[in-house]
Amino acid sequence: MPIKGDLLVVSDSNDNCRFLENLLSDSNWQVTSSFEPNRALVAIKNIRPAVVILDLPLDLMQAKFTTLLTLDLETAYVVILPEVNPREVAKFFHKNASDVLIKPFAEKRFHEAIERASEFKSLIRQNLEYRKQLEEANRELNDSLHLLELDQIAGSQIQNSLLPKTPLKKNKYEIAYRISPTLYLSGDFVGYNILYDRYLVFYVADVSGHGSSSAFLTVLLKFIFNRILKRHKANKDLDVIAQAPKGFIEHINREVMALDLDRHLTIFAGSLDTKTNKLRYTVASHMPMPFIVTSGNVIRLKGRGKPVGIFRDAEWKVEEVELPSEFLLTLVSDGVLEVFPNKSLKDKEKIISNSIKESDGSVGDICKKLGLSQIKDIPDDVTILTIRKKN
Repeated sequence: MPIKGDLLVVSDSNDNCRFLENLLSDSNWQVTSSFEPNRALVAIKNIRPAVVILDLPLDLMQAKFTTLLTLDLETAYVVILPEVNPREVAKFFHKNASDVLIKPFAEKRFHEAIERASEFKSLIRQNLEYRKQLEEANRELNDSLHLLELDQIAGSQIQNSLLPKTPLKKNKYEIAYRISPTLYLSGDFVGYNILYDRYLVFYVADVSGHGSSSAFLTVLLKFIFNRILKRHKANKDLDVIAQAPKGFIEHINREVMALDLDRHLTIFAGSLDTKTNKLRYTVASHMPMPFIVTSGNVIRLKGRGKPVGIFRDAEWKVEEVELPSEFLLTLVSDGVLEVFPNKSLKDKEKIISNSIKESDGSVGDICKKLGLSQIKDIPDDVTILTIRKKN
């Protein structure tokens, strides 16, 4: 039969060692013995036996071996006591002894104790191996999470570098924004530019979901937006620019549908003619609708439209409105609505409206009035974009 492993007998007399060795003569253990406790301690550290039998006076066992029982979890210990003492028996079990025998004991009971110790040792080894595997898996997971975090940080830096300068001023007009993401990468994005020193074109987009795929769509939006602007500038399409944002959302919809990313997005796109003070805009399921503060009053833009990336042949209507001589136009993404979870939609929009009205018109003060600066973990990406005109 294959040898199970090393078994060490520790006793205070040679006779006791021989007696216990004889009981194990027919077993498949590699048996060694020691009747000198100090040498036994050295042997335990050097041999690392699977099982140790301790047959020593109680005071000697307590002085030399009880600490070892507690610390040495890789070895199974069978303790032999000269008399029944329930309190001492409980102490040894509490200190990780696999079994306790009381003299005199039957040979069958002795072999049962050794077998139990062997099973105990096997269980310990399995647990230690499982723990080792778990620790290794945790290390690998932590390493992977660290790499993912670094990737997310790098992605966030790239995404932020694609955002426009804030604020941007053009004569009496100023446009500014703030994006507060829930994660490193955001599904919210803004873009704007001034064309021919006259048209302020802009958009606010909110991609469904979170993470890399949503952030990828925001990069695509930036690319499409810039490509369209460059083409019209190169071709000097003044008439087309004057009709902006006509066709812009349809173009984005085709690009998104072609990618098949299982993502959709909402957009508010606009073009403000700084010469006539007229705003042309298109709504693709963006909510809440923009707020306009003028002369202490708050009005709402009107409009509706399907989200982008779901309906292949959808079309979006372009609305047109003449703005007051002085105004504050504020767009917020629907993430702001999540900041007030126990309110109705009507109440949430009222809170947003009042916060904008009571602010000084800056993005920072609007965020402060909405209480966003006090929220550590916002439930969704929040974007606020403002366009102001002051005479």
